[in-house]
Amino acid sequence: MDWLFLTAISIVFRSIYGVMTKVLSNKVKTSVYTQAAMLPFAAALITLAVSPFLGGLSLDVTGVSLLAVALVVLGQGLGNVAYFEAIKSLTNGTAQIAFSSILVFNTFLSMVFLNLSLSPLNIIGLVLLMIAILSVTNGKVELNKRGVALMLLAAFLFSVFQLSSSELSRQVGASTYLLVAYVGAASVVFLIKSKVIIKDIQNTPIKNYFGIPLLAAIPSLGNFLFAYYAYREAPEPARVAMLLTSQVVLTVLLSYFFLGEKGHVWKKVFAALLVVVAAVLIKS
Repeated sequence: MDWLFLTAISIVFRSIYGVMTKVLSNKVKTSVYTQAAMLPFAAALITLAVSPFLGGLSLDVTGVSLLAVALVVLGQGLGNVAYFEAIKSLTNGTAQIAFSSILVFNTFLSMVFLNLSLSPLNIIGLVLLMIAILSVTNGKVELNKRGVALMLLAAFLFSVFQLSSSELSRQVGASTYLLVAYVGAASVVFLIKSKVIIKDIQNTPIKNYFGIPLLAAIPSLGNFLFAYYAYREAPEPARVAMLLTSQVVLTVLLSYFFLGEKGHVWKKVFAALLVVVAAVLIKS
């Protein structure tokens, strides 16, 4: 299957996941850190259930880069913590603008460590993708140095996660990759905020850890799984990581239809069309 099509499916799942996390935040009253640990843990349970259909699990670490494993775990785990810390003090518009820097980090790190080469058309595509992302960020930009710095850090860490995932996906099976990513991220968040999470678990009805968290974990699993296959099929996996940043635009569009976040609909549609053009140019 074409890697660009696989990437598009991954983006759709990631955008659905973005909407579901907002639903989770509204319905399940726990700290953001508990949610950041709860969701990957729920996704890990689903991974175990479907692993026989994905080729099963393998404990053979021959040829597996332990550095890639560490970067996947730390990149997503620490990235989640930095991201949730940042959004507590930023407006949605400022947060999205700062986080869109992940596209810059992906490009720079790919060129330095993965020997990515870009043609003039690729560069035009990247510029269009950045314009599309920035055009859907609504809200006043405020000067909050700590919040912006944390969001930039989160963008960098998620960039490390995405690019190390592109390496690890070529070394292990799908089930193994998913468990490493999910269990690792949940463990990192728990180690950093264990007191907060334990307190939430003690004070939150057990029923709140089922239903919505599991429903949110399903699109997360779809996102990771199709990104995994896209990384394996793409001649230059770094291009997959670049295109995955366009999920911001689709998330905003889905929020319009399912969360009632109205306004600027034509600007959002225009941004979505820019993403399509950018994807074609980045692939070429």
